[in-house]
Amino acid sequence: MRRLRLGRRGGIGPIFACGLPMLIGSAALAVDLGAAQLESRRLQGIADAAALAAAGNPARAQATAEAVVAESGWTGSVTTEATRGRYRRDAAIPVADRFDATGAVNAVRVRLEGGAPTYFARIFGARHVAVARTGTAMRSDYAAFSIGSRLAAVDGGLLNGLLGALTGSSVSLSVMDYNALIGTDIDLLAFLGALRTTASLGAVSYDDVLAAQVTRSQLLDAMAAVVGDATARNALAGLADAAGGGTVALAPLFDLGPIGDLDRGEAGLVRVNAMAMLSTLLQHGSGVRQVDLDLGATVPGLARTRVRVAIGERPQGSPWISITELGTPILRTAQARIYVEAKLGGIALGGLGTIAGIELPLFVELASAEARLTDISCATRATRSVSIEARTGPGKAAIARIDTGKLDDFSTPMTFAKARLVDTLLVDIDGKSVVDLGSVEPWQQLRFSGTEVDAASVRTISSSHALEGVAVSLLRTIELTPVVGGFLPLPVGPIVNALGAALIPLGPALDSLVNVATGAIGLRYGQADVRVTGMRCGRPVLVA
Repeated sequence: MRRLRLGRRGGIGPIFACGLPMLIGSAALAVDLGAAQLESRRLQGIADAAALAAAGNPARAQATAEAVVAESGWTGSVTTEATRGRYRRDAAIPVADRFDATGAVNAVRVRLEGGAPTYFARIFGARHVAVARTGTAMRSDYAAFSIGSRLAAVDGGLLNGLLGALTGSSVSLSVMDYNALIGTDIDLLAFLGALRTTASLGAVSYDDVLAAQVTRSQLLDAMAAVVGDATARNALAGLADAAGGGTVALAPLFDLGPIGDLDRGEAGLVRVNAMAMLSTLLQHGSGVRQVDLDLGATVPGLARTRVRVAIGERPQGSPWISITELGTPILRTAQARIYVEAKLGGIALGGLGTIAGIELPLFVELASAEARLTDISCATRATRSVSIEARTGPGKAAIARIDTGKLDDFSTPMTFAKARLVDTLLVDIDGKSVVDLGSVEPWQQLRFSGTEVDAASVRTISSSHALEGVAVSLLRTIELTPVVGGFLPLPVGPIVNALGAALIPLGPALDSLVNVATGAIGLRYGQADVRVTGMRCGRPVLVA
């Protein structure tokens, strides 16, 4: 034993035996871990490719991801899980929380779990190293849509009065000018590009342009610069000269969403009706919330007509035109109140003969209409479509006496009293009629095909309450009460019947007047026009 303890021959054997596990462990750490990292990077590439493919066809996300993995050349077993959801590009949200598997679908997350083979670690019984990688891809499909109303009829005098009040100057456009504006669309992105020049802005992106303060004349010059129709262009140029100064910020009206940080965009992606845009810009930039117009005897059948228009704000600061990803936001029109004081002259009433005139006060109130994007389908070009939900705002109309001092106070409900329609020495006749469309309207589904989007087709939704026309409906249900000596009610008799018969024919003329007044500010009683002004099916991109 002493010789064995003191002997130096063969000492390397025990040392090697003791150090061999450490050598193998080091080799496993270096070679097997490096190989696992390499396989992990390969698996990440496959996960990214699967996510991109699945995001291009979310309806078949799982099958598409599995097909990509099967064709990837991965030799080992792998588990594929594709999850559809919504990805939000918001710096305020932690990266790990930006994918929401319960939200509306605009992204797909693919998780792959597999194993990387080992070489040296097999000695210790570990034949594989588990590896898992996740790839997330989203596709930004854009749609621009608007809600409002186009003018169904044109009255040059009324429109000139409205635009004149909004510009603070005299406006004398012809019916031909207005028809040209109504029939012309403006490319919003081209308009913003032209505004950079007309307003001499140093802005780079579209959002920079929207945030800048520009004058009304600069806005109208930019509109004229991008309008193709010569008549509409000349009309806008003339309005630009009359509009004067007064700065306007466009950001509250237009939300370009994910393309706002670009300096140029796809032509025709967002189209806006020239007349609707003109009216909206002037309403927003003038600061005028109530317009008082004396139309005299220009309305057929009426001896005198006075129109008061009060324009409210859009609720919650919602933009008028929005480019958005799936589901947001809700667009709302402005509120409005119209009060028409009409007088009929030379009307013969049984028992009273021909009287000097009949006063007819007509009040119309329109709440904001709403529209929201619910789906963008880009599966194939032939089947691409955009789905919108929309509903009309509640409306109220009356033939009654109101407090005109509260016409532009939209926070206060309007109260209605009997109006004095006929005032003579012997007999007075009071009248009152109210039509209420209610407070809640159901959402109505509208699907615009790709062809309809390209054609800028307008779809009209109507209130669930049947209505034959504001004035016509009111006149058919008006309650007339004759009063003798100012205090003694009398039963309905020949005088009242004659007055009712004289009022009915005036309904269509008053309805036409109301339609022009409301249409000029983008509204219509009991109806709303919706159109998708453009759509773009984007390519999937990797995120997170």
